[in-house]
Amino acid sequence: MKTSGMLAITFALLTYGSAAVAADTTSQIIRRDAPKGITTAFFTCIDKAGSDTIALGGCLSAEKTKQDTRLNATYKTLLGKLNGKAKDGLVSAQREWLAFHNKSGDFEVLLYGNETVADLQVTQNEIFQLCDRANTLDKYLAVANDN
Repeated sequence: MKTSGMLAITFALLTYGSAAVAADTTSQIIRRDAPKGITTAFFTCIDKAGSDTIALGGCLSAEKTKQDTRLNATYKTLLGKLNGKAKDGLVSAQREWLAFHNKSGDFEVLLYGNETVADLQVTQNEIFQLCDRANTLDKYLAVANDN
């Protein structure tokens, strides 16, 4: 599973420093699984943070805010383009996605535990999910704009 691999890599980096993964930086490792739309500022922040878990948490928090803002803006724009059943369908789908997103987060906390590294991994997973959903809504918006 990708996330367990990411957790192992994150743990190795925090435990053993940059020697744990040859010449790859932490951001390069994260970038491999990151969806399109994760900001360059996030990867820069991750590299600057090094193994400082507080700084890493700050990077994750800032990116989570950016992705959440992006998701909400795209959702509102798309909602404004739709009418009738399509609009109702989007509202319903978004509510279901939010329920799934929240339940997935709850499960991941149980799965990964409450350690600092686990919390960082859960937050990274959440960011990637927000980004993936924003990407999906961007695709829907492109279709709505063409109609």
